[in-house]
Amino acid sequence: MEAHTQEHRVMEGETGSITGAKGYLIELEGLPSVHINDVIINSKGQRALVTALNENGVEAILLDRGDTELGDNFIISTRGIRLFFGEELFGRVVNALGEPLDGLGNVPPPNGTLHLESVAPGMNARALMTEQFTTGMVATDILIPIAKGQRQMIIGPLSSGKKIFLESVLAHQKKTGVVCIYGFVGRPTSYIKEVTSRILSETGNKNTIILAAFSDDPAPMIYLIPSVAIELAEFFSQQGRDVLLILDDLGSHAKYLREIALLSGRVPGRESYPGDMFFQQARLLERGGYFNKSAGGGSITILSVLETNIEDISNLVSTNLISATDGHLFFSPLLRSEGYFPAIISDQSVTRVGRQTQSVLATQLSIRVRSLLSEYERQRRYGQFGAQLSKETRDTIAQGKIMYEFLGQEPMVSLPLEVQIVLLSLVFTTFFNEKETASAKNNRTVIIDMIRTNKQISYIVDDARNGTSTLDKFLKKLEDALPNFESIWQP
Repeated sequence: MEAHTQEHRVMEGETGSITGAKGYLIELEGLPSVHINDVIINSKGQRALVTALNENGVEAILLDRGDTELGDNFIISTRGIRLFFGEELFGRVVNALGEPLDGLGNVPPPNGTLHLESVAPGMNARALMTEQFTTGMVATDILIPIAKGQRQMIIGPLSSGKKIFLESVLAHQKKTGVVCIYGFVGRPTSYIKEVTSRILSETGNKNTIILAAFSDDPAPMIYLIPSVAIELAEFFSQQGRDVLLILDDLGSHAKYLREIALLSGRVPGRESYPGDMFFQQARLLERGGYFNKSAGGGSITILSVLETNIEDISNLVSTNLISATDGHLFFSPLLRSEGYFPAIISDQSVTRVGRQTQSVLATQLSIRVRSLLSEYERQRRYGQFGAQLSKETRDTIAQGKIMYEFLGQEPMVSLPLEVQIVLLSLVFTTFFNEKETASAKNNRTVIIDMIRTNKQISYIVDDARNGTSTLDKFLKKLEDALPNFESIWQP
């Protein structure tokens, strides 16, 4: 990726001179007509974003690398940050100023201005969330469903499988037509290159816009990524399109908010973060949602990543983001190391609005699955004491093991929701009676292929897709179709 930005044209206009500097934060005098969020530029092509006006002059943060000196002159370049908004950005990697980083040539010239202080749409622009956002993964779509327009945290330590989970979710959206925007907020260069190459590969989703700020970029460029990403998302949602926005990660964003606040002399709050940090991050996340026709009729689903050092979510940033979102998926490095994917701890994960988007059948199945897993864990712990187990208890443990096998899947392999419903419902039939639990894992792929392709059970798949049947009625139909599954079973 290209590390340097292109040449910038210096415009004629009123001049301001640097009177003080603290790293990338500069103070100037002059520029009597400048506004907050204007871009100013010096003779070397270095740009700065105006962040404050006070009686002593102008405060701005540098957007380009390089040093400045006292007395350097800046002039007004543009009123606000100018960007290009449109589908021509699909498959491209750009920075916070809309400049290409992928070496694939220029992007179209700017056609809009970034509004950093935009207010989230009010209640009159929003609609009830009634449509499910599918990830293609059984563990989330059935157990922890996400609604279109929901703001869901992806939280967990390093090596817990968050990265490949997000890549898999993006790959699934290729089948749904959802516009995808991925914002890298201060991530290492190697991390961004690795994830980007997979997202834009044939197995990924080229219907994705990637906004990237590297960890060695100027702090202001990193700070701007979430604002640019949400504005791009709003552009598409106002056209009536569903958008998935991934912000990776907001923990880094919070650190750069703190750095900029401390340099500008603002009084630090808890853990030295700025006192208005919750407001700053919540204001961005509130711009997600499910909108009515007056606001374009689209949706913005936000997956905001928070990387923790340990499995702890009690610090300031975590609690702030939990307060500003509609739930979270908690990832475990221990589960990931044991081979589980997605490595989500379901009983520590929350969805506050997703369940209302599930069908009657999916809701009842979800309750039944969670009840089984809870009972399985209880009986498994009881069995560890060496007690003699009843047949009913042994059956519960065997059923729980099969369910865990069916809740897992391979990365980058997604399943339609109706296939997920049939697969998990099969565990509650008599199909696995007298069968070895170890065989369930070996037969999982064969069973899925049959659900997808066998015309003899297509009426069951149609019932799962409609979702209006109760679980008991659905299980009776599935029982009648078990001979079809027996025919493909491999001991």
